[in-house]
Amino acid sequence: MNRFRAAPAAWLFLACGAAAIAAYFLLPSHGDAQSIFFVVIGSASVAAIYIGSVRNLPPGQRLPWQLFALGLLGQVAGDAIFAVYEVGLDREPPSPSVADVFYLGGYPLLALGVVLVLRRLGAQTSRTAILDSVLIFCGVALVQWVFFIDPYNHMRFGTEGARLVAMAYPAVDVLLLVAFAQLLVGPGGRTRSYRLLLASVALWVVADEIYGLNVDTYQGGDWIDALWLGSYVTWAAAALEPSMARIAEFDRRRLPRLTKTRLLLLSAASLTAPLALLIERVAHHHVHAFAIAVGGALLGGLVLLRLAGLVRAVESTGRAERAARREAEQAQQLLAYQNQQLRELDRLKDEFVSSISHELRTPLTSIAGYVELLLEEETEEHKRGHLAIVERNADRLLSLVADLLFAARLQYGRLELERSPVDLQTLVTQCVDSARPRARAAAVRLDVETTPVPELFGEPAKLGQVLDNLVSNAIKFTPRDGRVSVRLGVHEQMIWIEVSDTGIGIPETERERLFERFFRAQSALERQIQGTGLGLYISKAIIDAHGGRIGVDSNPGQGTTFVIELPVGGAS
Repeated sequence: MNRFRAAPAAWLFLACGAAAIAAYFLLPSHGDAQSIFFVVIGSASVAAIYIGSVRNLPPGQRLPWQLFALGLLGQVAGDAIFAVYEVGLDREPPSPSVADVFYLGGYPLLALGVVLVLRRLGAQTSRTAILDSVLIFCGVALVQWVFFIDPYNHMRFGTEGARLVAMAYPAVDVLLLVAFAQLLVGPGGRTRSYRLLLASVALWVVADEIYGLNVDTYQGGDWIDALWLGSYVTWAAAALEPSMARIAEFDRRRLPRLTKTRLLLLSAASLTAPLALLIERVAHHHVHAFAIAVGGALLGGLVLLRLAGLVRAVESTGRAERAARREAEQAQQLLAYQNQQLRELDRLKDEFVSSISHELRTPLTSIAGYVELLLEEETEEHKRGHLAIVERNADRLLSLVADLLFAARLQYGRLELERSPVDLQTLVTQCVDSARPRARAAAVRLDVETTPVPELFGEPAKLGQVLDNLVSNAIKFTPRDGRVSVRLGVHEQMIWIEVSDTGIGIPETERERLFERFFRAQSALERQIQGTGLGLYISKAIIDAHGGRIGVDSNPGQGTTFVIELPVGGAS
């Protein structure tokens, strides 16, 4: 079953069908064997269509293809009745006959199947789509009447019924021609199954039209039979092709697109009246003046309606565009106003932080000074312990206020360096030595490794602040029995300082925001580790002012490494 459902099944049937068609023409021309073989090929194709619909589609989606099978079965039944008369009775069936009922009854089923396929693909039922369909229908009907239907009025028939039946064939061809046109401009993308279906309908339509022009000379076994047989086989291949389950991509557009194919079809339909008149004049045929006049008037009216629809669509698009432009301008103005408000709020916030920081620094300095005096005079140990706690927290608050004031100056671009020669080796050693008590208290091992580096021209206090921030962070975020390492070296005219730890690490999603003002990592918040989110922001600003750069590399649970690079001699 799986091999049958595979894509080669369609192509295998096409190959076998082509071989069968070739064998058909190798049989004795206009003989009984050809009549029987014609029916066999048609029957096999109808069976393949039914099997393909059952195997490739769920029950609710099989109706279009079952209509195709029934419609073609009607053609096969008509062919079988002809074969019975020719083989068994050695004569052609009368006209009209039961065969004509089967032949003519199959065309509406085929056209309806095409309509259902297009509906499933999202074919539009808007006014524009209906106008297009009516326009194509009128153009096709006019051509069929002038060149295929009305000529039967001027031929001799045994009975009037025979004449009406002969005229009915090109009349029902109108349905298939319009169905083919709708397939040609159908919605959605194209799959192999869709293309095969399009080819099969095209072959049938072409065969019918050629037969209509050669009805007096046609005999069974003529080359036109190859087109009908090819249509049978191709239709079956379309049903066997697995892509028929998604025969085309669904189109959700409310209005049909005016594609090149659709435009060509509409142009051809609108020009059928003058072209028919021109052909009849050139061929010196009887001019169907009334039919061409009525058809031309209908087509002209439909074209005007279509143009009116296009004009309305353009006007509607223009109105929508103007409304969208107004909305965009209003949104832009609102956004600009909101941005201005946000900038003003940001400015007020910075001013507030700066003002509060200034107001806090004076009393905190006084508190720290008086605590220091009290510690010098106090002799009782438990009171000195209480004063030490006050001093420690006052110093912490002073440090916080200093950071807030520094960040406020950075916002206004007021970072000025008091440059002087800097011995980085000494500065790094001093920073590590001052951090050792905190490291011992946190049970963290603190190592330093320095090599002589060229002298740097910068501000020692600011660079010391950066090192204090990085080493302090490394100790805070490293668990007990962890390790913090500070290294100093030089490489290719760049002095580098590396501060690494074996701490909790930083997720990749947070690294890009690490140097933003007031940003704190989620891990720090969850572990309630003290901090303001200003240390790294200030550190980056200081390093940038020295013409260097600072980066970070980290893996959660494996530690973090900060690397500072400063140009030898310092930035000018």
